[in-house]
Amino acid sequence: MKGLSHNIIFFSGLLWLALCGSRVWGQDTTEVVPEVDLSFLEIEGRMLDFYHQLSDLEMQLPRSNEPESLTEVERQVSMIDTKWNAYYQSRQSEIAADDSLLQIVVNYQLVKQELQDSITSKRHLHEVQEQFTASEKFLLSQDSVYHDFYERAFEYSLVKALSSELDKIKGKEQLLFSEIEGQYEQAKSLSREVPSLDARFQKMEEKYLELKNSSEKIQSLKYEPFLQRIKDYLYSIAAVAMILMFVNVVQAKLKSLKQARENAKKLRQMMNNEEENDYPTI
Repeated sequence: MKGLSHNIIFFSGLLWLALCGSRVWGQDTTEVVPEVDLSFLEIEGRMLDFYHQLSDLEMQLPRSNEPESLTEVERQVSMIDTKWNAYYQSRQSEIAADDSLLQIVVNYQLVKQELQDSITSKRHLHEVQEQFTASEKFLLSQDSVYHDFYERAFEYSLVKALSSELDKIKGKEQLLFSEIEGQYEQAKSLSREVPSLDARFQKMEEKYLELKNSSEKIQSLKYEPFLQRIKDYLYSIAAVAMILMFVNVVQAKLKSLKQARENAKKLRQMMNNEEENDYPTI
């Protein structure tokens, strides 16, 4: 009986080990790997590719100042944006369902707007510079024209029968000066818009004032008898002489007054020195 009980215990242990082993060996020990959404990665990568293309163009833009370069950048932006819109429409539902994809959309639109604004600003600056240069050339090229106008107007003013010709010259000059004023005002406005043009505008302003003075001289010409011209000339000389004489008198009085003040100052200093020397010494 004792041997039987030992056998029962032995076989019971084997049975227990067999049952435990079957549980261990039957258990699924493979690690669970999260499923990767390949569709999301493809959409994100494609959208980021469009975004990076625009960002590269934005970095290149500062080197593009000529109209041809700006037009080329604008063409590339349009091409990228056309492809972006087509892809966005095809994946609109997936993009709308994910916040990170929507953020890429926002970033893309911001870069595109910045690029378009920069292109517009650079193109406008180039147009301003071209307009200013045209006005500058126009004003600076009028010296010879006004020299010819004045000579012809002066000759016509010497002969009464040529008064009608003088009026024609005056009419042409008025039309030209009206255009000069228009170009001057345009350049003035452009220089305020672009401060870097201010130094060039100062030279234009000097030339404008010279042309204005020439215009006034031409418009003041009229026929006068020869004797009257001589009288006017003499009167002008006399007027200049009187002005010079007045200036000389004023200068002499100022010089005399200055000398009197210096003499009075020296006299006060001498009197002060004498008073100091009168004090008794011990």
